[in-house]
Amino acid sequence: MKGLLIKDLLLLKNQQRFFLLILFMSAGMLLVGVNSVFVINYVTLIITMFTLSSISYDEFDNGYAFLFTLPITRNQYAAEKYVFGFVTGGSACIIVTVFAVFLNFLRGGAGTLELVITALLYFFISLLFMAVVVPVQLKFGTEKSRIVLIFIIGIIFAAGFIVVKVAKIIQLDLSTVVAALTPFATGSVITVLLLISLVAIFVSYLISVKIVKKKQF
Repeated sequence: MKGLLIKDLLLLKNQQRFFLLILFMSAGMLLVGVNSVFVINYVTLIITMFTLSSISYDEFDNGYAFLFTLPITRNQYAAEKYVFGFVTGGSACIIVTVFAVFLNFLRGGAGTLELVITALLYFFISLLFMAVVVPVQLKFGTEKSRIVLIFIIGIIFAAGFIVVKVAKIIQLDLSTVVAALTPFATGSVITVLLLISLVAIFVSYLISVKIVKKKQF
């Protein structure tokens, strides 16, 4: 797995201008006062999703046939994609969050703890998204997976729309519910999201292993 990680990190290095641009843009947005939560969420998700690009590079020019002549197993290949996404997304989240907290401190703003907690929550959400998109990418390939992902995102937005509509019909104020849950968010919500993320990643890994094992090169 170490060799696969080095390979993907070198691919990441080849895209260093793009990622430096993302980091400079995020720093600029934070400096001009753009919402820190949005910037952290955006950068974390973008960097985490480079996992999909690494899979696309592996597919290109019959790359799988070459990769699996090396002393690696298909289980290791699938596992490495999740480790790679965790490392890259986690690193990006930490860098941007530290910078956001530093600016918040210089400006004398409150809510540093809330900012860190929110960053953790969005990192867990990016892991959940990775748990969905990695097996989809492995199963359908670069082109078809885009259609499938658009369909999945459409379902998520539709579900959110339905929840809001139902809340209006039964006259439930969602903001009041969120405010009521806020005192418990620090511990319980983080713990629940962490457990859900770990379970989702594990199930996604098992699915990805089955997909990779069935592939013919």
